[in-house]
Amino acid sequence: MKSLFGYLAIGLIKLLGKISLVSAQKLGQRIGGYLMSRRSRSREVARVNLSLVYPQKSEAEREALLRDSLVESGKTLAETGPMWGYDPEITTGLINDVHGEELYDELMQYDGGKLLLAPHLGNWEIINNYCAKRRHDITIMYRPAKLPSFNNWMVSRRETIGCKLVPTTRAGVMGLFTTLKNGEMVGFLPDQEPRVQSGVFADFMGHPTLTPKLPHEMLKKTGAKALYAFAKRLPDARGFDIYFVKPDEDLYSEDVEVSANSMNRGIAECIAICPEQYQWSYKRFKRQPEGMPNPYIEANVP
Repeated sequence: MKSLFGYLAIGLIKLLGKISLVSAQKLGQRIGGYLMSRRSRSREVARVNLSLVYPQKSEAEREALLRDSLVESGKTLAETGPMWGYDPEITTGLINDVHGEELYDELMQYDGGKLLLAPHLGNWEIINNYCAKRRHDITIMYRPAKLPSFNNWMVSRRETIGCKLVPTTRAGVMGLFTTLKNGEMVGFLPDQEPRVQSGVFADFMGHPTLTPKLPHEMLKKTGAKALYAFAKRLPDARGFDIYFVKPDEDLYSEDVEVSANSMNRGIAECIAICPEQYQWSYKRFKRQPEGMPNPYIEANVP
């Protein structure tokens, strides 16, 4: 039965991979509208998050941002077909301007490891295509899908464009360190909540947030250099702009908390460019320091 569901999922993505970006984004708008019209988990989580990080905005302003955010999240979901189903040459053709490309070029000239910190902003999948276009292999960590047939297909599609995938296991983590020590490039999602033992509380947009320690460990143990990277979705299905943003020096601090605070500041700097395209529907503040309440439980999020 798992194989059947896996092949059905593959078939659906292949079908979505045959539609235009315009059609995919229109579908995403409908998904976002549906999520906004109901007391969905996505809507309520995003509402809590926006109230926490933008207290200075009026309720009307936050509701408008909430609506836009759900639409953009819907587009990201619907773009899975194009991102995984299009030929790499077509996907690469969706890239328009590259902001901070000189920073990327400088990083590629560094003899040591290269760490791209790519938050859940815009459509992060297309960053892999940019690296492939520049003929730079990138190793990324992924959580294996529960459906083996779908998992194998997903890995093969990503590897088609030059990605190397390692699973979220101890062996996978060691693979990241090896890659960096060899002077190669690793892509990492820095805004996922880790296990408690793998994280440290650091400020993120005014609130204590469990933040992964792994980027700090990779930088300190391998001597790698880092950049933030994200792909901003352009209006009217005109494609994407790639952004590279340089971290401040605190990211390389020996102190893990100083480094984590720096990383969260960098993520916030990226978000400020297109806040509606951030994945606000993720429970970023679920775990809190001892004695502090879970904001989603307090808000009765479904």
